[in-house]
Amino acid sequence: MKLKSLYILVGFGLLVSCTKEAPIIENREIILSFSNSIEKDRVAQWVEQLYDIHINDTPVSNEGYPPGELFPSDHLTRSAAVGFVAGALSDMGYESDTIVLGSEPHIAYNVVAEYKGTLFPEDVVLVACHLDAFYGGADDNTSAVAAILEIVRAARSFSFARTIRFAAFDLEELGSVGSTRYIEAGYAGDVSSAIVMDLIGFSSAEPDSQKDIFGVKTPDTGDFIFVVGNRNSSDAVQSIINLDHTSSISKSVGVIAPGDGTYFMSSVFMRSDHGLLWYNGIPAIFFTDGANYRNPNYHTISDRPETLNEEFLYNNTKLVAAAVAILAEIQP
Repeated sequence: MKLKSLYILVGFGLLVSCTKEAPIIENREIILSFSNSIEKDRVAQWVEQLYDIHINDTPVSNEGYPPGELFPSDHLTRSAAVGFVAGALSDMGYESDTIVLGSEPHIAYNVVAEYKGTLFPEDVVLVACHLDAFYGGADDNTSAVAAILEIVRAARSFSFARTIRFAAFDLEELGSVGSTRYIEAGYAGDVSSAIVMDLIGFSSAEPDSQKDIFGVKTPDTGDFIFVVGNRNSSDAVQSIINLDHTSSISKSVGVIAPGDGTYFMSSVFMRSDHGLLWYNGIPAIFFTDGANYRNPNYHTISDRPETLNEEFLYNNTKLVAAAVAILAEIQP
């Protein structure tokens, strides 16, 4: 079977269709069972709760980070979200840990929890997003935190060969501070692959609603999720796109950046917590709805829950769950 909607990023800002044979997917039925165990109402509820937490929280210090265009650093919140995510993980039966890294004024509080693998517990699949947000941050990045929390809940009814480490990184908006410190401190030394999400809830059916990204031609209607990889994660991206297109989970477009992903034309696809993973040779897959190249509410006070497409977010959460099942090798 030839893959559709999978693109290789090349020079002059082109996404070139890839016709490579799709990898064979093992345990398809149980993967889809896990994906279908995601509950739409729960995802929506997480979004509402997290949005309210952010919009009512006290902003962190923006010392050294003056406000700029699309960078309202004086409206960045995270403190209440750290406690909420840690508490939610504990309530769902996980042993959550808040890893504190750095010093004032920008201490990073990374919240993590693990679900041990049954066959290769020392082999870790990292599933991550960031929990800090400008204003209420419904899409950026409450949508992804909501997705992780729902996947966390659903995972406990299944078993996986590899350990899944769920992580909510701090201060991504100040330059991936939390994830960078986490990796540099050696906490990712046992990570064999990763999934990172940053904005997965906004879509539009209007023509020309998706802008070209840094000169890179993309489909012009913003009703899809980008699934982005590099050389090290290209096979996993192909598997996810294959599963999506043959099972109609969501609507996805795969993008493969050349080499380790540091190619200048693909640099815009590195603007999140997977960037340093790529630099360190760890296979990582990035899910995004296109951020400011699609969402007019990006980094503004209008990034509210009612601007999200609930069905789109639900389907994308299901797709990420399927990706987790593939990488962590869900067991029958």
